[in-house]
Amino acid sequence: IFTSYAGTEVSHKGEDFLVMEESDILAVIK
Repeated sequence: IFTSYAGTEVSHKGEDFLVMEESDILAVIK
């Protein structure tokens, strides 16, 4: 779970990625 304004969207070879800082992540759900 991360905030709505977190990260930068990047597209590489047809795949979309969201690059963000560790501090932007609020929780990890497994």
